This record gives sequence, C-alpha cells and structure tokens, in this order.
Amino acid sequence: APGAGNSEEQPVSALVYENTYKMKPDKKFQSGAVRRAMEEVLQTRMVKVKYDPAKVPELTKLLANEIMAVLKQFEFDRYKFITQVIAGEFKGQGIRVASRAVWDTSTDSYASASYKNASIFVVAMAFGIFQE
Repeated sequence: APGAGNSEEQPVSALVYENTYKMKPDKKFQSGAVRRAMEEVLQTRMVKVKYDPAKVPELTKLLANEIMAVLKQFEFDRYKFITQVIAGEFKGQGIRVASRAVWDTSTDSYASASYKNASIFVVAMAFGIFQE
C-alpha cells in the first residue's frame, strides 16, 4: 500500500491563529452603501414580477441569498450578516415592519430597502453584527 511503513512522511500540522483582541472593526458596516445595493437588487429582480402565493417563498429565499452575496462583496471583516425578506400581495394597504435587537450601537447596524409594484410589495432588511 502506498505510504505504508514509509518513514519519510511528514505529519500534517494544523494552522494555529493567534487572538487579535480587536474590539472594533477596521471597516464599519456602511448602512447607506448597503441600502443602495439592496435597492438595486430589488429593482432588477422585481421588474414585471406579479404576486403568486405559490412562488413567494422561493422568491424571498432567492432575494435573501442574492442580498447576502452582495453583502459579502463589501468585505466587512469579522461581520456576521442576517438578511430578512418579506413579500406580500399589494392591494393599496399600508405596511410597517419593525425589528428589535440587542447589539453594540458603535459597531453593529442595519439597512433596509423596499419595493412595490401594482401587485406585490417586498421589504428587505440586512443586519451587520461585528464579531469581536
């Protein structure tokens, strides 16, 4: 068998990273830039989309994953992201979406964007939480 009894094999050593003890990010979560990017995703993806209750669950997953990919392109080091997308049938009603979180206001933030046409509304939120 290859390598059996071969005394020349070197043991594989695992990489060990030292703690950085960084308590603040080098690049903070930029709510304005993230909001603009989210609005662009919604504008391009939602053109000519009509409300269909059978397709909404898949649509919200697709939008959330695409927004997550956009967030990762910003390269906010040591940030964890949460995306939430809400979609529903638009019949002229008003809607309010609220969220609460316990976080460090000096490093953590969020961005939200919305889109509506004649038959559907979408509200997307992205949260950036710094991992110390």
